Order: sequence, then C-alpha cells, then structure tokens
Amino acid sequence: MTSPGLQTAQASSTGNSARQLWPKRVEVAVLTFVAMMIALADRVNLSVAAPVLMEQRGWDTVQMGWVFSGFFIGYSLMMIPAGIVADRFGAKWVLCFSLAWWSLFTALTPWPRSLPMLLLVRVLMGMGESGMVPCTNSILVRWFPRREYSRASAFCWSGSHAGLIMAFPLASFILRFWGWPYIFFAFACLGALWLPLWVFRVTDKPEDCPGLARSELMEIVGERPELPRMTEVPWRQILSCPAVYALMSLHFSFNWIAYVLASWLPTYLLKERHFSLSSMAIGSSLPFLSILIAGNVFGLLIDRYTVRYDRTRVRKCFLLAFLLAGAVLSMVPAANSPTMIVMLLCLGGALASAAYPIIASGSLDIAPRYSGTVVGFQNCVANFAGILVPVVTGYAVKVSGWLAAFWILASVCGAGFLVYVCFGQSRRLLD
Repeated sequence: MTSPGLQTAQASSTGNSARQLWPKRVEVAVLTFVAMMIALADRVNLSVAAPVLMEQRGWDTVQMGWVFSGFFIGYSLMMIPAGIVADRFGAKWVLCFSLAWWSLFTALTPWPRSLPMLLLVRVLMGMGESGMVPCTNSILVRWFPRREYSRASAFCWSGSHAGLIMAFPLASFILRFWGWPYIFFAFACLGALWLPLWVFRVTDKPEDCPGLARSELMEIVGERPELPRMTEVPWRQILSCPAVYALMSLHFSFNWIAYVLASWLPTYLLKERHFSLSSMAIGSSLPFLSILIAGNVFGLLIDRYTVRYDRTRVRKCFLLAFLLAGAVLSMVPAANSPTMIVMLLCLGGALASAAYPIIASGSLDIAPRYSGTVVGFQNCVANFAGILVPVVTGYAVKVSGWLAAFWILASVCGAGFLVYVCFGQSRRLLD
C-alpha cells in the first residue's frame, strides 16, 4: 500500500521534471549551515570587543561576565518554546523571525551605555538565537531521507564551528581599522544578506517547493517517516523516554569539551604554556577546524554503515572514538612542546566530533514528528555546560592546576559515553 505522504508527493510532482545542478536539499542544508555560522559569529563577537568596551565603560571582569551570561539566559529560556512553535507552524518562518530578531539586537549592541541595558540587549539576542537549532532539525527531518540524517545534521550543525573560526579574525580586523561598534554593525549585515535567500529559496516541506525535481521529491518522501502536523506535545512520553536523556547526556559531555576549548584554551596556552599571541590564535582555532572537518567525515561514515547495519549499534561503535577523545585531551598537560600540545588538541577535537552527528540527528531518529521540540529540550539542558564550565574549570585550576581541569573533562566525556551506550537508541520511539 502506498503511504499518504508518497501519494501526496506523486500528486504534487506531476509534470515536475526540473533539471538541477545539485539536489535542492543540498541548497537547503547550505543555507542552514550559513545561518548557524552567522548565529555563532554573532554570539562570540562580543569577546573581541570586550577588552576595549571594559576599558571605555570602566567595567570589571565580574560585570562583563554578567553581560556574557545574559545571552545564555535568553537562549535557554526560549529554546523549548521555539522548538514547539517550529514543529507546529513550520520552521521556515520561525527561523526567519529568529535570525531577523537576533541580527537586530546584534546591531543594537553598541548603543546601551549602562550595564543593565546591555545585559537586556544580550538576553533579548539570546532569545532570538534560541530558534536556530530547533528550526534546523524541524526542517531537516522533512527535507532529507532517513539514510542521510547523520551527514545532513552534522553538516548543518558544523556551521557553528565555522562561525567560531570566522568570527575572531573578522572581528579583530574590524576592531583594528574601524573600532568596536562596527563589529556589530557589520555582523548584523550578514543576517540581512541571508534572509532573502532563505525566504525565496526554501519551503517548509519539499512538497511545497515549485522548482524541485520529481525524482528528488520521490526520493525524499519515499524514505521519510510520516509527519502529520503537531497539535500537542506528548510531554509524558518525552520525559519518560530514557533515550532522550541519553541524548542529552552525550550532548552535555560534548558541549563540556567544546566550552572548555572555547572559554579556557586561549588562557591556558598564553599563561600556562607561554604561547605567543599569534601562536595562541592558531592553537585555539585549529581544534575547532578539526571538529568541523572530522564531524562531517563521521557523519558520512555513520550514514554509510547504517545502510547495512543496525542504526543504534553503528552509532555506539563510532562513539568509541568519543571516549578516546577524553583520554587524548587528558594527555595535553603532559605534552612538552607547543607542536605536541596543538597536535593533541586537534586529535582530541577530531575524535570528540564522532559524537556530533549522533547528537545532531538524535531527535530526527527518536521523534521525527517532534524533532524541533525534542532537540530544543535537549539543547536547553546541554547548554548548562556553558554555565558550569567557566566556574568548575576555573575553580579546579585554582585549587589543583590544569591537570585537574583536563581530568574533569575526560571524566565528563566518559560519563556521557556510558549513559548513551546503556540507554541510547536510534529508532522512532515517539509517535
């Protein structure tokens, strides 16, 4: 019997034989990748402006720390509601609104003169960015066949690492030649350039895309689960599903590694290992380049082996690389040369990225109909690592040195691995 979704696709694709240079879903993924890149660039550009801003306003590190935290307050508050709205009403326009909203408050960042007003601007900006991840998964589950979930989600999510790599040198260049306020004006323009491309080139579902080739539409819908529009969130099923918590644990442990590298690595290389400023910049960015490249390679490999073997078993086998990442990173304090330090950091980042396709595609497998809602819940919890890492790592270094900080990182990595191996699933559990 032909599924209702396939019948709809056949009806909507009648007479549609458009010729394309590449699949339309690749264009959707690229635009989502760019949106994720803009989101992370807008999030971290304040780090480049912070030293000058603190000097001009007379703020200390505690006051500036509140400004940094303001983003995550808004980001966490709206993550789950953003996922619910994306699943219920469609991700395309929710993401449009989100990106326009956070780009507006990026542009407004230089205007507040007081600490409370700047904190409010950052909270509001974080509320806008909260739609990015839920909308990504809500649209990917509709635009990609199931056999491509890992590679598609890993690619789109890896835009965040591209944003980190791009933001620091670009913001530094603008700061040097035009001053810190122009960092935010220029970065806001990136969102303004992206918006019309998304509005005119992307639809919520491939069935609604007028330029889509019939062969691609049949390929997507033929392998895609049925996705009736969500009317209510089955919170009882979500909150009682062990696989959801396994996904959260793995995501939290990956975020712990990422936030340690993003927040403390420059300080570690400069103060503890006596890197020069230029060497520190290279050493701090290369691990994220490793995550960007290796994460996409792991996504391709996971999808390739999933065709022949059980989806859950394949993912758990690849997570052995993630476990090894903790061991490699724990060796960094023992390295005795700058080259060896950077090599271990890059290797650790590359191995840790084995978890990236799994956490990115997890909600697509477990709850395709509610993928935006589940990933919003998942990402909200996982981002508590961003709150804990600066405090826990700073305290560990003060009391016991950097070796303790890296051992905590390895322990969190091991805990995330064990929880997912015991309870993780890669099959549809929520209808």
